[in-house]
Amino acid sequence: MARWSFSLLVLLGTGTVSAQDAPGPDLVRNGGFEQVAKEPTTFDQLTNASGWSNVTIGFSELFSKQASARTIGIPDNEYGHMAPQEGERYAGFFAWKDDQRGSFRGDDPFQPGWNVYSEYLITELSAPLVEGRTYRISFQVALSGNSDRAISGIGAHCSPLPLKYNNRKFMQERPQVSADGILAEKGKWVEVSGTFTADGDERYLVLGTFPAASFETQRIVEGPDNQYAYYYIDHVVLKEMPPAPEGW
Repeated sequence: MARWSFSLLVLLGTGTVSAQDAPGPDLVRNGGFEQVAKEPTTFDQLTNASGWSNVTIGFSELFSKQASARTIGIPDNEYGHMAPQEGERYAGFFAWKDDQRGSFRGDDPFQPGWNVYSEYLITELSAPLVEGRTYRISFQVALSGNSDRAISGIGAHCSPLPLKYNNRKFMQERPQVSADGILAEKGKWVEVSGTFTADGDERYLVLGTFPAASFETQRIVEGPDNQYAYYYIDHVVLKEMPPAPEGW
């Protein structure tokens, strides 16, 4: 089993770094969601971003400055107002949603039923991870302005297989990296990052909510109670780290 460590808001100091001490190349090919097969025009079009897809039948969004503010525009869209962390585009996903559905049992045709709804993004790495080597994952997330929930457990899972589930529920896999605590600040990009030791042959990177690491909710009601926690995501990076000096 992989060994992992979690960190949030990792601040790197400045200074010169030798080539031997520098991290390896980025293994995420389109981590900024800038390369597209075609411009997105509405919701559920994450797959328009080259190399990205959905793990479950909960489909994530690709946002663009070319799209309408009524749907997935930038900076204004259905979920709030947010400029990209970098470039012209970013993605977004429901980290948690109270998916209420009507129940036709009994006399009340609209008796509420509670079903977890969550979305996951997946991409194939440019090379598989090597057993025993240390890697660092980082990505930027921002809670959307129209969210009235915030959660913990947002993270990244590396898998040897291209995971696919025919549901919209939480994944049970354990992330190698996840945020510490609830990400509740709106309108600001926050870095989630951490390092881990690879088992070997991990080829796919999955991003989303992982209750196996942590899951807490916080209610933030400002206006309508939308009952969801929606996060924008940008600048996804995975790099091999140089080995620690002997004696450490």
